[in-house]
Amino acid sequence: MNAQVNELQVIDQKEIALAFNNDQGIQAIIDNIKAQVNEKFEGVVWDFSKKKDRDTVASLAYKVGRSKTAIDAEGKKLKEQYTVFTKKIDAERKLAREQLEAEQARIRKPLDEWEQAEKDRKQRHVDHIAAIKMPANLCGEWDAASIKDAIQTLESKVIDSSFEDFEQEAKLAKFETLEKLRTALVTREKYEAEQAELERLRKEQQEREQRERDERIAKEAADKARIEAEAKALAEQRRVEREKQEAQEKAEREQREAAEREACLKAEKEAALLREEKLKQQAIEREKQAEIDRQNAIEQERLRIEREQEAKAEADRKAEEARLANVEHMRSINQEILNKLCEIGLDEDQAKAVITAIARNQIPNVSIKY
Repeated sequence: MNAQVNELQVIDQKEIALAFNNDQGIQAIIDNIKAQVNEKFEGVVWDFSKKKDRDTVASLAYKVGRSKTAIDAEGKKLKEQYTVFTKKIDAERKLAREQLEAEQARIRKPLDEWEQAEKDRKQRHVDHIAAIKMPANLCGEWDAASIKDAIQTLESKVIDSSFEDFEQEAKLAKFETLEKLRTALVTREKYEAEQAELERLRKEQQEREQRERDERIAKEAADKARIEAEAKALAEQRRVEREKQEAQEKAEREQREAAEREACLKAEKEAALLREEKLKQQAIEREKQAEIDRQNAIEQERLRIEREQEAKAEADRKAEEARLANVEHMRSINQEILNKLCEIGLDEDQAKAVITAIARNQIPNVSIKY
């Protein structure tokens, strides 16, 4: 760092008073201040992590600010003494304020940027520490397993020099949070153990009530089985008596039915003889009609064959006529082509050879349209 940076002097009141009475006098003072700043400030590499450099830049900007304040104050004094120069002095004051404030901001900019970066750095560490403390505020609603996971996660978290000047605070936050989580874990495990015991007692009560219900149901089932057995024995006795009565009635009914069947068989035999005679007569009549139908079918088949033969002969005749007509048509076209080929210089054999080759598709892309 340049050792002469701190030598920037604040302008005195006499020089300011003279400058207000000369054209461009204040601008000359401003330019002089800027020149001194550029000479002593530009090109210097600052290390704002060092208090000495921060104080040096702040002091330099402060002295520029004092020059601004001195010019403004002297101008205000001269304004009161020289009212005729009020507008000029106000303009010069405004000029000095704007330019020197800009110069002051320019000088402070790297320091302001460093201070903002420092503020951001600290905030990152503060947020990180808040995240370390967060489980202690949330664990009241967690179960024991979740609290154990949080303890294990936090125990594995390394607090080292990456926390910079917040390292001790981060270690304290980790220690305090772990203590709160471990306390919460003890409380939660006790609560869960109590709940488990209550659940065990509830299940024992349910099992006991279930056994009592099962015993009651078993007794009711035994009573029901005894009553059903007694009812079944009574029903069996009544069934035997009813079957005995039904057997007697069945024997009497079978006797009546045997007599009725014998009478029916006699009547059916007589009816069967009548039906047999009738069927014989119907069979004779059916044979006669079948013979008539067979002769009719033979005649119909003979007529159908004659019609088919006549139709086939007619079709063959027409086909032959069409074939002959087509042959004649092709012959006439071939003759016409032959004549044309002979007209253009071919002899008859050559022309016939060409026509034959075309008809046999031996010449590509050439055909005869018949």
